[in-house]
Amino acid sequence: MSNYSLRTSIRFCQQFARSSKSNFVSAFSLLPSAKREAMEILYAYTRFTDDLVDQPDIDPQNGTIIPISTRRKLQKLNQWTAALEATLGSLNGTEPIIDKPEHENTFQALEQQFPGCTGLKLLPALKMIVHRFNIPREPLFHLIDGVESDIEPHEFKTFEDCADYCHQVATSVGFASLAIWGTTEPLFSEPVVRAAKACGIALQWTNILRDLTEDYQNNRLYLPQNELQRYGLTNNQFGSLLDRKKWNEQKKKPKNLSDYDQYAFQEMIRRMEEFEEKWNKLLQIQFERCEIYYTNAAPLYQLISRDSRRVYGLMWSRYYNLFRKIQNKPLQILQGRVQLTTFQKLRLLFFWKFLPGKQLKK
Repeated sequence: MSNYSLRTSIRFCQQFARSSKSNFVSAFSLLPSAKREAMEILYAYTRFTDDLVDQPDIDPQNGTIIPISTRRKLQKLNQWTAALEATLGSLNGTEPIIDKPEHENTFQALEQQFPGCTGLKLLPALKMIVHRFNIPREPLFHLIDGVESDIEPHEFKTFEDCADYCHQVATSVGFASLAIWGTTEPLFSEPVVRAAKACGIALQWTNILRDLTEDYQNNRLYLPQNELQRYGLTNNQFGSLLDRKKWNEQKKKPKNLSDYDQYAFQEMIRRMEEFEEKWNKLLQIQFERCEIYYTNAAPLYQLISRDSRRVYGLMWSRYYNLFRKIQNKPLQILQGRVQLTTFQKLRLLFFWKFLPGKQLKK
């Protein structure tokens, strides 16, 4: 049986979070110690949940990797949801089986019920911060819903559908984080909700733009279908644009001019340039939309408790700078993941650690 003491669970979460080397985790250093610990625990939960369906199973007999089917992915998520309900209670009012995070024996019983679920180790610490900071349970379950929606390839018909997905996977984590940071207005008051939802979409939409190539290779395209159709684009055309090497080679005149048809070649170039123009127009719509959401997310800075504002300022600034980097050279996203340089990250960390502003500025 594993050790489910609260201290062991906290240490497990901290190690899990720090091993990810995420920019989020480095930002937690700007928080007071108790809130920093809570954010590392929350991040461990969100990262484990997000990775759950991407991690292959391991054969206990010989240690070989077992391909994970869609059915198995759903099974793992349902198992994780049941374990969370046993710890925190369900959204329909069912009381939790486990009364306190210190009750090791009860957590060990979950191990027998859900064998092989390594995430059980983080549940005592998660339960502790939920009670300590009065974190609402709904966002924690909504995150699982968002992960489940990614199991099967699907399309978003409109931006509103995309926004719902952003709220599941990003805004949900935002509300849990705000409960830890503290707010000057009630957590679910109108100004906090409005700014938090804008932040969730701004950050997640930046992720979507950054990861377009990687996501498409995994049969996922999060851009609204009605906007693709508006500019006469298809998913397959987007896929062809991703192959920049082949795309650029086709633009060159063939070396064997005996096979060269000048009119056919010029027509091909015209079609390519027309497609690129449509693509640039589609991206411009995404950039304009994202800019608005960053503007609407900025007031959240003033609604966060003073001792926690810097962490939000750093996260907002990092993502906004990443967004601007994509916006300035949009073809980068067709060649792989765009990232800030180490110097850019350190400069922002230095600013928010020693020279925090009174408000967020672009």
